[in-house]
Amino acid sequence: MTMDESTKAQAQSREWAQCMVQVVNYAGALAGPRVAQSLGAGPSREELLALLDRFIALNGDGSRVTIGDGRPIHEVTAHARTLRALCDTWTPSPEVPVAIQRAARSLLAAFGIPEPREGWDELDPPPEEPPELEDPDSRPLPTGAELAARPHPFHFGVALQWCCYLASPRMVAKIPPADLRLPALGHLDDMLALFRTARSKNAEGRAYFATLINRLETLRALCEAWDGSEAPPARVQEVARAVHMQLQHASDPREYDELDEDVDPVYLTIPKGRSA
Repeated sequence: MTMDESTKAQAQSREWAQCMVQVVNYAGALAGPRVAQSLGAGPSREELLALLDRFIALNGDGSRVTIGDGRPIHEVTAHARTLRALCDTWTPSPEVPVAIQRAARSLLAAFGIPEPREGWDELDPPPEEPPELEDPDSRPLPTGAELAARPHPFHFGVALQWCCYLASPRMVAKIPPADLRLPALGHLDDMLALFRTARSKNAEGRAYFATLINRLETLRALCEAWDGSEAPPARVQEVARAVHMQLQHASDPREYDELDEDVDPVYLTIPKGRSA
């Protein structure tokens, strides 16, 4: 792949991720009557249809692309087409037709987003947050090259699951060390490329990213020293667990001791453009 092709692919990945977030946000507003009421009319019909059309077009046939738990993206696209057809003759308003509510809920389920504990009908809009005090990040903004090196959300998800494997004693025991080590540096470089470009407007957010980057850099150095001829050292597993717990906002490490599932080889593959 040439530099121009790589830059174009990165731009398309960012556009897809941004479009997906917008689709999920709008579908969430349509799925919950109380949320829809709080937002008022929302986007115009033209804006909503244009967003859904763009999302469908970006997915293409999607036959080889998967999301999250491995579900083909074309299943999500089919639900987006259904929602688009229903919205084609609807003038957006706080009163969302039941058919559109159901289609929006089905689309969210296809994305792997579960129904809220209280149910869609009882879901309240999030409370308004007080305006955040301006506390700009003193670091320079990321360069174009740094932004272009950020991984596709799917690749980040793959790296995160590999990290989970590394953090689990049972998964480490069933995966050959060489297979577990093979994608290590590529996955860690993907995560570092993502979080080194993160900026925050408050000290708490900056401290979070600083801690995470330090842990990722430590884990990368440990994995570079580990050649994969034997099981990963305890320190490698310890730092991998700390990284995964921070990213998952988890507080109970015991769940890693219990993790025991079939090994999916996709998480043991070197990311494109990265090295072993």
